[in-house]
Amino acid sequence: MDSSPPTRLSLIEKIKDPRDAEAWSEFAAIYYPLVFGICRRKGLQHADATDITQEVLSRVANAVGSYRHDQPGSTFRGWLYRITRNLTIDFFRQRGKDPVVGADRQQELHQIREPSREESQEFHHAFRKQMFSVVARVVQAQIHPQTWAAFWKTEVERGDVSDVAQELSMNRGAIYVARSRVIAKLRKQIQTRMNETGSFEIGIVSTETEK
Repeated sequence: MDSSPPTRLSLIEKIKDPRDAEAWSEFAAIYYPLVFGICRRKGLQHADATDITQEVLSRVANAVGSYRHDQPGSTFRGWLYRITRNLTIDFFRQRGKDPVVGADRQQELHQIREPSREESQEFHHAFRKQMFSVVARVVQAQIHPQTWAAFWKTEVERGDVSDVAQELSMNRGAIYVARSRVIAKLRKQIQTRMNETGSFEIGIVSTETEK
């Protein structure tokens, strides 16, 4: 389906235990916005998208115990996408509408098992952005506010290093050290959550990314 790195299997294993509140909290923080975004792009109103998203997570909770990551071509995000897509199609079918094309192509639409290349790329980008948001909150809580500000203002907001140094009463060298320290921590956190090596780039985030 996509070339994105596989979801951290330890997290998938953890959410198989419904009593693991911490794992489910992390899972929801990453995937709720992704599923909600798919629903909205398919044409659902906010309230309906919220309902479908909650149903998707409920379906995952009930079915994750049988999920097999070792099947050829299987990815957790592909599985999650298909659950979301099927529930969205069911929603529109019940209302006599097709979310993507005319009703005469409903049968053809149901035969699509994977997202298109464009949808896959969009989902992958949203996943990376949301993963950064989750990890950023973890790292921000671990370091001094000035260190975080030096990173955020220069790396994410793309502020001029000299201007930021003056604003934070730091020298340029200290800004670079602070930024490098935060990036290192972010990458370490990312690596504990994903089975990938070096393909996640901190610089992809924008000022729209939540802290």
